Amino acid sequence: MIRVRFAPSPTGFLHLGNVRTALFNYLFAKRQGGKFILRIEDTDRERSREEYRQALSEDLLWTGIRWDEGPGVEGEYGPYLQSERLEIYQSYVNRLLDQGKAYACYVTEAETEEMKHLARLEKRPPRFDNRGRFFTAQEIAERKARGIKPTVRFKIENPMLRMHDLIRGEVKFNLDDMMGDFVIQRADGSPTFHLAVCVDDALMKITHVIRGEDHLSNTPKHILLLEAMGFKPPQYGHLSLIHGPGGEPLSKRLEAVSLREFRKRGYFPPALANAIALLGWSPGDNREIFTWQELQQVFDLARIGKSASIFDPHKLDWVNGQHLRSLSDQDFVRLSAAYLKEYKKLPFDEKQVLKLLPVFKDNIERFEQLTERLEILSEEFSYEDEALLKTPQAKEVLQAALEVLPSIPTAAESGYEAFVNALKPKVKATGKNLFMPIRLALTGKEHGPELKRIFPILAFENLKKRFERALSLN
Repeated sequence: MIRVRFAPSPTGFLHLGNVRTALFNYLFAKRQGGKFILRIEDTDRERSREEYRQALSEDLLWTGIRWDEGPGVEGEYGPYLQSERLEIYQSYVNRLLDQGKAYACYVTEAETEEMKHLARLEKRPPRFDNRGRFFTAQEIAERKARGIKPTVRFKIENPMLRMHDLIRGEVKFNLDDMMGDFVIQRADGSPTFHLAVCVDDALMKITHVIRGEDHLSNTPKHILLLEAMGFKPPQYGHLSLIHGPGGEPLSKRLEAVSLREFRKRGYFPPALANAIALLGWSPGDNREIFTWQELQQVFDLARIGKSASIFDPHKLDWVNGQHLRSLSDQDFVRLSAAYLKEYKKLPFDEKQVLKLLPVFKDNIERFEQLTERLEILSEEFSYEDEALLKTPQAKEVLQAALEVLPSIPTAAESGYEAFVNALKPKVKATGKNLFMPIRLALTGKEHGPELKRIFPILAFENLKKRFERALSLN
């Protein structure tokens, strides 16, 4: 069975890049009938925070990604927090030491940085030169006496390595140019990422590792380490990084691309997943809109491209708008109201808001925009073109509107049509000159949803007050 994992570090909020990694792993597993495992890499004691761990779980669930095994969904290969697996990692460090595949290294961090600096000056690869492997017993004793605590380094015996990447095809590595023996246990006894990820992938039976191309240089380390521990490495696939609209690298630290920010701005989770899926993956035709269920049915790892993906906020808005328009009015109202309540953006009477919300379904790209649209419920909204309402022609329209309004069944669905038919014979204005003063008086906006939908919701008293207010402008 295919088993994939998403293994974030709880050192910040999820951002666009790692959400895409989680999504691609999830879709790949679901299409193949496999399992998606959530594993928390929280061995960075200084930067890991419980609040971030809770947030990443909440954000994944909000997106629609539910893990088959992981925190709160225990399976036979747990625990799923690396901080609870330290004894397991130590046992493998001991085994590698006993087998002579790793060694205690008394080279200090300062010495390591110095040798890398010198290599850069001499235009050589800034790699560790393996000197700690060859220290004599006397040198080690002297360093122990100075209080130096050793790291544990894995020995690289075969510098040439070739692998098949699921996305990039054949990849060759010359490790002599890339690295020397690498650290698998820090001087404080904690495991490095390289050791922990390999032990966990092996023991959790991970079959495929799909991750960002920034990990490509780590892959030879992981293959060698897994083989040294007696495990068959999983298949690896490395996703190209995401760039901004101008081609610039999209920093994972930018608040603007955190999932929290997308939630706050009112994106619909299936739409966000749809847009993120298109960052590097193509269905093979011109189709761009997919439901959450459809994504799980059509996603194909073979259709992931090698080139960098471009994140376009305008494209995201378009995709989100398409999803919102496909909702039933009932679902749109339910989701809109939930968003407005969560972010405390419901300053008007809730019953009136719920009546008005369906009017905006075809006129917004994300729920955040409802805040501005709902301002028409305010009695003190501003006018986008107040000067127009002060013209004699507009005032004639507004005066006539007040005259015909009492005879109109304003609460009926046909109320606006009856209103316009009664108004036309009383004024000279036609077309835009007739309808723009009405729209501005009732909504303050030059553009927006059809007035025939707003008219019955506002009802007689509200309509009367709005026409009177607009007419009173000097």
